[in-house]
Amino acid sequence: MIQLRQILLVVIFAMASTSLKAQNEAETLVQNLQTANFNNLLSYWDSQVEVNLPDLVGQKPYGAKEANDLLQSFFNKKNILGFEKSAARKVGNTIYLTGKLLSGSTKFNLTLLLQETKKGYTIVSVRVS
Repeated sequence: MIQLRQILLVVIFAMASTSLKAQNEAETLVQNLQTANFNNLLSYWDSQVEVNLPDLVGQKPYGAKEANDLLQSFFNKKNILGFEKSAARKVGNTIYLTGKLLSGSTKFNLTLLLQETKKGYTIVSVRVS
């Protein structure tokens, strides 16, 4: 009986630490968006990313550097002043991160889909509307 309690305690601790790691990675990513730190954001992109931006015609997968450059260009063109996180939901090995990009009088909705990989969470989809 004592061994069962110890095993359950270890399992609960492992699950809690995994959830905490996901939250920390999501918060670090949010901070990079808030400060428009695209150098640090570069490490979060997956090798193939679905990018959907208002100015972008057509949809195709982009590489990490190209996706990072597209988002940075969008921030610069629209004079994005900041990012406000609305929600971050973890479902299995996926995190949905939503929020608002603030630009003077205009607000854009941002949705990121993060997928758990061997190196941590990576952005596999970014959508701005």
